[in-house]
Amino acid sequence: MKHRFSIFYIIIGCLLTFYIVGCGSDEDEEPANNTPTVDSFIVPEEFSPGDVLEFKVIAHDDDGDTLSFTWEVDGKILESTGTSATWTAADDVESVKVTVHISDGVGKSIKRVKTITNKQFTTSDPVDPPDVIDDVPDPPLNLIVPGKGAYGVKLGDPFKKVEAIHGKPDGPIGVDRIFTYWEDPDKGFSGHVDGIGLVENLFLSRPNKAKTAGGNGIGSKLDNLEKEFGNAEEVDEDDFGGIRHWYWKRGVEFTIDEDERVDSIFVFKPLALAPAGIVHQEQQNQAENKNAAAELLRRTKQSSPSDN
Repeated sequence: MKHRFSIFYIIIGCLLTFYIVGCGSDEDEEPANNTPTVDSFIVPEEFSPGDVLEFKVIAHDDDGDTLSFTWEVDGKILESTGTSATWTAADDVESVKVTVHISDGVGKSIKRVKTITNKQFTTSDPVDPPDVIDDVPDPPLNLIVPGKGAYGVKLGDPFKKVEAIHGKPDGPIGVDRIFTYWEDPDKGFSGHVDGIGLVENLFLSRPNKAKTAGGNGIGSKLDNLEKEFGNAEEVDEDDFGGIRHWYWKRGVEFTIDEDERVDSIFVFKPLALAPAGIVHQEQQNQAENKNAAAELLRRTKQSSPSDN
């Protein structure tokens, strides 16, 4: 009987020892790691082409861990001094994303992201022709910005600014108010001015090399175009066998040829905010302007000795 009690007390003693040791083990566990805390992320809201911008971040770690910083602009790594980085602004993008990754070397890194925009794409169209013509194309010569302009010409610019950028057109502006730059083998564009000489829309054709932000221009495939812009709001056929894809709310139209490639591009002011009746009338006006420009281009090519 005494033997049984001895075994009982031994078991109880083991259990108590295990319990005490087990309870004390919590005191030896590593505390949970705290992620870094960002106190301030300092990035300008806008930039102009060529600006040298400085980005800064202020952060701390409650655990006292040493922090490391990695800076990116649209996924491209920047040289930095840790908590700050500099970037020279590009001239052919509408906006960029600035990202900083912060790591304490223990847990997962965190990041902060801000988008900054190019001032030349946010400036309002002028109501009256400016007294001074700047020498900087707006938008850049290699870019098409739906609803705003293309190939260095901004909708609303006075025609004298077009001449300042591209030189004299093929001939004087006629009663149809269309100007053309088709004789120059490197240009391939035309446009329409309103009653006071401001650019109302632009028409791009071969050999023009300007492209949208998504890389679409003359010769692009329809599939690639729709990946960037989605389905057109209206699709119709022009007078020359092309299929026009109208993006009225964006202010751009792409004519697709029989090989399902972009044959011409038409840029105009968006029509999303006007009443339905006005929008419909303006749609008709823009379609007529596009047809007039295309017809003029067709006649020019037919009469050109190089095409005969």
